[in-house]
Amino acid sequence: METNQIFLLVALVATGLFLVQFVMSVFFGNVDVDVDSDAQSDMDMSSIVSYKGLIHFGMGFGWAMYLADSTDWKSYLFATLAGLAFIYVLWLLYKAVYKLQKDTVNEPAESLVGRSATIYLNMRGGKYRVQIKRDGALREVDVASETGHADYVTGDVVTITAYKNNILYIN
Repeated sequence: METNQIFLLVALVATGLFLVQFVMSVFFGNVDVDVDSDAQSDMDMSSIVSYKGLIHFGMGFGWAMYLADSTDWKSYLFATLAGLAFIYVLWLLYKAVYKLQKDTVNEPAESLVGRSATIYLNMRGGKYRVQIKRDGALREVDVASETGHADYVTGDVVTITAYKNNILYIN
């Protein structure tokens, strides 16, 4: 087998594995595969970055060496850098996806005491609906005025001062 054909085979196998992974993740979501080895260890294939990194390196290295059609040191250097560039792009994608991931945190109403809120709606009688950051997002919450203050208008910034009998109070 000619050297150029070996690099083509590496590139095709790595690209094929990448495409299989991609199609499985698009159509089947996060696929967990448990593998039992002699050491009786479980392996989560979807979270092994080194496995995915190896595939990406193989794609970059294999295609670069195949297209270079040479086996001198400059071709190996270029192909190695191409493989590392593929891994770097993979890392950037993981970083971007991680930023999109949101973990919702259910905060109890008591934890809102001391936070600033913006009056959204005056419901009369010293009761208001405010917008406040809760559970990692901007939420609407009903509050009451401790002093019976009834002239807050939409857009006023207030502070949650207390939580008593399942009611949040503002100053």
